[in-house]
Amino acid sequence: MNSRGIRALAGALAIASVAVACTTEPRRDLPDVVIPPGTTPSASPALQPAETTVPPNEGRLAVIDGSGSLVSLDPDGSDAVVLAAGTSSVGLRQPAWSPDGRRLAWVRLEVTGQEVVSTLATSGPRGERPTGARAGFAPFYLSWDPTSSRVAFLGSPTPSLIELGLVEVAGGRAGIRSLDAGQPYYFSWAPTGEEMLVHVGTDRLERLGLDGTLSAVGEVPGAFRAPSWSADGETMVYASLDGDVQRLILRDVARDVTRELLPFEGAISFLLSPDEARVAFQVSGDEGTSEPLSVIDLRSGEVRAIGPSPAAAFFWSPTGERLLSLVADPDGDVPWFRWHVWDGMSDFASTRFLPSPTFAQDYLAFFDQYAQSMTLWAPDGSAFAYPGLNEAGEAGIWVQEARPNVAPVLVSDGGVLVTWSPALTSG
Repeated sequence: MNSRGIRALAGALAIASVAVACTTEPRRDLPDVVIPPGTTPSASPALQPAETTVPPNEGRLAVIDGSGSLVSLDPDGSDAVVLAAGTSSVGLRQPAWSPDGRRLAWVRLEVTGQEVVSTLATSGPRGERPTGARAGFAPFYLSWDPTSSRVAFLGSPTPSLIELGLVEVAGGRAGIRSLDAGQPYYFSWAPTGEEMLVHVGTDRLERLGLDGTLSAVGEVPGAFRAPSWSADGETMVYASLDGDVQRLILRDVARDVTRELLPFEGAISFLLSPDEARVAFQVSGDEGTSEPLSVIDLRSGEVRAIGPSPAAAFFWSPTGERLLSLVADPDGDVPWFRWHVWDGMSDFASTRFLPSPTFAQDYLAFFDQYAQSMTLWAPDGSAFAYPGLNEAGEAGIWVQEARPNVAPVLVSDGGVLVTWSPALTSG
């Protein structure tokens, strides 16, 4: 393996596991990972049996393929539709499905002379009903509102500022307007789609309306990134600082009362499960060390560590029944990783792989924010997809069933990014 590529990828993955703030747009200069012939590391024990087909799954995959094009396809790799073609002068990134599964948004960057034209585009899963809105700067994060009618985005109009913008998509409209700014910037949609819970800089924790009005939540934020607002609208989860003590907090929105979930030192990453029964969390110390990934039961308050090693990232399944985590399993100079799937009772690990550089740099370093706007999981939680390079030197998009002793299946050669659509809803 190219030593420069390995070192660069290892650095990107290290950043993913310890980053506590996004101050600028993530770097995008990581070189491709290449395994020259004859230098493939020895493979880990093969899974048995090694199935080679993907069972039927609901939804569609949105993939940035090896040519840089945006493609929509079925989870078994069939019925591929090119939604936008990538070229030497056109780059595509940040695909994000609407919550109803009926539309996809993405960023299109086109170099024209000395100018880079940024467009926030949307369409249906097969390219139908396209919209486009020109942005004054390149968005680097997209998030649909829960009603699937508008897209919020983050971008940096200047190196020292992050701006939150909004694109109205419902009814074919595609006008852009600015809502707020600050640095770093993280947010979580309210289920109504009419406001957000925002964490900005080191001292802002506020509710932001779509008319730009702000109201303070009333607590000094602790060291964390993205807050969570539950799908039923009843609770918020965030970290607060009271004197020298940091706490993970659950806030009852209607009664405006708080409950301490746990105290912590350092910085914390957390995700509220979709069924709102548990919070997965991991604490990172000041020296870059991390405690094991743990889960707190919101009914009983019981805290349970679910692995001896820290995770570089973690994602709940759409039903909240399973937790997917990315754990390092290096071999010498090769920074291999494995997916671990925990179902509340047991855990199994996937084969080893290297995440694609795009996924490592742009997503894993800020996974707790991206977990609210995209998913690797199938809608029913039976499988997940990911971009990466296996120990045999095969790179692309893989689909892994969420059960032990089943090998992942390559469904798209050379792909660098994937997100699975939600279940299609009526309407």
